[in-house]
Amino acid sequence: MFESTTEKFANSLKKIFDNYGFPLTQRHVEQFTLYRTELLRWNTLINLTAITKDEEIIRKHFLDSLNVLKYTTLNPEDEVIDIGTGAGFPGMVLKIYLPEIGLTLVEATKKKVSFLKFLSSQLGALDAHANGITNVRVLTQRAETCARQACHIGTYDWVFTRYVASLKDAAPYCIPLLKSGGKWVAYKSGVDNVNMEICHGATQLETFGGTVETVCTNPTLNRYYIVISRLNET
Repeated sequence: MFESTTEKFANSLKKIFDNYGFPLTQRHVEQFTLYRTELLRWNTLINLTAITKDEEIIRKHFLDSLNVLKYTTLNPEDEVIDIGTGAGFPGMVLKIYLPEIGLTLVEATKKKVSFLKFLSSQLGALDAHANGITNVRVLTQRAETCARQACHIGTYDWVFTRYVASLKDAAPYCIPLLKSGGKWVAYKSGVDNVNMEICHGATQLETFGGTVETVCTNPTLNRYYIVISRLNET
């Protein structure tokens, strides 16, 4: 029996996620499949990603974003902010899997923001009862601007960054966003890069009240998650 491209993607998605210990509901599958469809469609118009093969989208975007949940626990109603989110990674993926969290996406490129707002509305429309998808905030601004605004300072339980600046450069605009005890998770690759960043960023982290809590490693995905806790609100 002929299997459509969309069906093949959905079946691959379920199989790969099951293998990594992330079982998907039918709603998850529908929303991730829609995400993939709109990502590829918009990518023909604006530069969202160089990754366009289905299995790579699953592994390098969706699974890579979500795999952090093996090492961290996001609670319902936690406030999450994704800095420099691009096409929504990892924030939108986390929101699909855990719709109860609050999510703010920060992206400076207006065309990417247009994609994120459209995607959010389409994901919410798939399931009127999954209202967690519909309360995504998308901010068109630079992270440095966001970190100077009173409405964001000390507001978030989690900050996520993926493919953005070094710890040293990002600390001034990531740590201030956190509540006391909040955590910033920086996605990195390459153990040498991780060690060097932690060393070079030590002074900045301390200045802004942050400390490296742990470094989690997933060799299969070549991914390191640097978890930084905010100790105070100085």
